[in-house]
Amino acid sequence: MSDETLLGQAMAGESLALERLLIGYQGRLLARISRKLPLALRTTISPEDVLQDTYVEVFRTIDRFEPSTISAFAKWLLLIADNKLVDAIRVRQAAKRGGAWRALDPQAGGSSVTPLLELLRVDSHSPSRSMAGHDIEAAIHVALAGLKDDYREAVRLRFLEGCSISEVATRMRRTEWSVHKLCNRGLKRLREVMGDMSRFMSRA
Repeated sequence: MSDETLLGQAMAGESLALERLLIGYQGRLLARISRKLPLALRTTISPEDVLQDTYVEVFRTIDRFEPSTISAFAKWLLLIADNKLVDAIRVRQAAKRGGAWRALDPQAGGSSVTPLLELLRVDSHSPSRSMAGHDIEAAIHVALAGLKDDYREAVRLRFLEGCSISEVATRMRRTEWSVHKLCNRGLKRLREVMGDMSRFMSRA
């Protein structure tokens, strides 16, 4: 299926088409974000976090995108990524001035979605196992961005930042029971989306 066809479907509200389209742009977006990230901030800003913010914005605003050409879509994606990087730089600089600066863990290595990658692949019967490794990682980024805000935040804090349930509850101003439900539902939705994308990509 061509990118033009996927874009038309995405603009019509088909989230699976948008997810598939974004997977194809992930390498280009990450390379651009990494290249434009100032050297002095590379220990405090993760390119993948900026990518995730970019995807969230795309999901929120795709219904307002125009004109409907694939070249315009690519430029739109890059502009959103640039803006999100600027936002991240401003936040980190303000945090550093305020004493809340925190370096990234140099031992973490790999993808920021590695914990989710391992978690979602525990089930050997998961449809996502039929996808190539790099496609799985890209699909998780996209699927996470497409979650409801509360689901995404709970999953991000619990499984990507490694916060305890009580810490997530405090940061989200929720009860611990509510956080458990948000995490479980978020993971369930991620598995569903990953399965849908796997089947969709196998037909492409």
